[in-house]
Amino acid sequence: MPRVSQEHRDKRRRQILDAATLCFARKGFHATSMPDIFAEVGLSSGAVYGYFRSKQAIIEALLDSAMRPVLAALHDAAEVEPPLRVPEIIDVIHREMATVLDTDEATSLIVQFWAESIRVPQIRDSQRHDVIQLHDALLTLLGRLQPGRRVSSDSAWALIALGLGTFISQTVLRTNSLPTATLVDQLRVVLSEPE
Repeated sequence: MPRVSQEHRDKRRRQILDAATLCFARKGFHATSMPDIFAEVGLSSGAVYGYFRSKQAIIEALLDSAMRPVLAALHDAAEVEPPLRVPEIIDVIHREMATVLDTDEATSLIVQFWAESIRVPQIRDSQRHDVIQLHDALLTLLGRLQPGRRVSSDSAWALIALGLGTFISQTVLRTNSLPTATLVDQLRVVLSEPE
């Protein structure tokens, strides 16, 4: 029997993860069964179990890969001249959060991960690790906007809060379609008003 190349294994693994993402987006983590995933991917149970021992293993693999595109794009952005402004940084995060699949599917998965992090310690720990990496990448980008000044760690946390808020309002709830730059400008106005 011929050996299967690593490239083939990687493609097959991605195929299974993509099919699982579609199932999870439609039915949620809890309502999706392994047979749903087998049917979606068009493979036998043995073929899928050869890559993932359980539905939880698939969820964990998706979680592991969820922030990779965002972090890679932010690291690339750290080399861009001129440095990205805050609205552009937020736009990079939003665009990359929905890179792998269409926005509705990616958004559904992200929101489900957030919900699961409340009850599953491994997911919470993974999410926490990813957010700390996000914080560090944002701190680097903010430092480039203010050369010669020490940027507070709190500034990166504030940018995460702003990014999540705009992601929820624009992508999850679709309550606004304002450009991110307009939202940032309005936040500046709000924050500059006297108390």
